[in-house]
Amino acid sequence: MSWDVLTAVTGAFSAIAVAVTVVYLAIQVRRNTLATHSQTYYLATEALAEVATFLGSDPQVARIYRIGLTSPGELNEDEFTQFAFLGISQFRRYENLYFQYRAGLVDEDFWSGHRENILWYFHRPGMQAWWKDKRLAYSKSFREFVESSRPTDLASPTDRRV
Repeated sequence: MSWDVLTAVTGAFSAIAVAVTVVYLAIQVRRNTLATHSQTYYLATEALAEVATFLGSDPQVARIYRIGLTSPGELNEDEFTQFAFLGISQFRRYENLYFQYRAGLVDEDFWSGHRENILWYFHRPGMQAWWKDKRLAYSKSFREFVESSRPTDLASPTDRRV
């Protein structure tokens, strides 16, 4: 066998090996992307579930939150402060979810329901009162997202209960 034939055969095997490696790596990247998306979904859902669990686990906390959403003027100073901390907790998680969506880590289907909730809560009278004091604690892009929305953008009725 001449060196030219040997070189050609080796080159062909090398090209096949490179192609197989590229296909293998593409499959691994795809699997990793799916795993990352799955983990992001799980963490976002878990974080929001923690808020809901906390709000629903104590009747006094649930009462303060309910009144705070609809009639913040009925809360005393301590109750409004508690309501504000609940809002901070909830909207920090919403801001994170918004960031994950913008980064492409959650898809439109997952985002659409959460977008609806974010905007519904944002447009409650109590959240509007709270937001005036805390808005600058959130990223500019998140502020622009919520503040550019209108209650008419929502599919949910404004009189829904939580």
